[in-house]
Amino acid sequence: MSDWLSFRAAVVAAIEAALPASVLATTGVAWADGPRPHARALVLLSVVSTLFDDRDSALSQGGLQTLESMVTPTVQVSCESSYDSGDADALWLIEQCRLGLRKVSVRAALDAAGIVIQVFPRSTRNVGGMADDRALSVHLFEVTFCTSFALVPDPPEDAGLIESVDIAATFTDDQGTDFEVDLTVDDPDPEP
Repeated sequence: MSDWLSFRAAVVAAIEAALPASVLATTGVAWADGPRPHARALVLLSVVSTLFDDRDSALSQGGLQTLESMVTPTVQVSCESSYDSGDADALWLIEQCRLGLRKVSVRAALDAAGIVIQVFPRSTRNVGGMADDRALSVHLFEVTFCTSFALVPDPPEDAGLIESVDIAATFTDDQGTDFEVDLTVDDPDPEP
């Protein structure tokens, strides 16, 4: 994965693939911060939290710098319906979506985009609502994905060579005695 736009497009495609074809025909899937499609029912997506684990290639390798972040976004999936029947309300729709995310084809498509589902949703919440002075059935769940974003500085930045490495380790022999080792390695020919 390379950027948020690619991530967002892949998640929409996964949610659409999770829904049965007959359900998708009358359901719009979109990000909540964008335009809403005209459809009988809606599935709206919103990133509610993210965790980042950053990596900098120059810290361990030196040379040209590449910045990478493993991102763990939690996406809220909200289903809305103005229908109040067991086969068309938001609870029914969200269950179609929740179970559909477990389909092998959905997981394979996400994997091809460099995304995995880290935490599958196990429960839903009823939040209800109003639209045009009518009761609106609204249910939601949260699903946690994991992907990585990379940034190669343009123009490239040279972080130089690693000139000194400090190593600390503890070894235990077969008698159970611990030995601590501290070692510093200096490059004999550091860069000017």
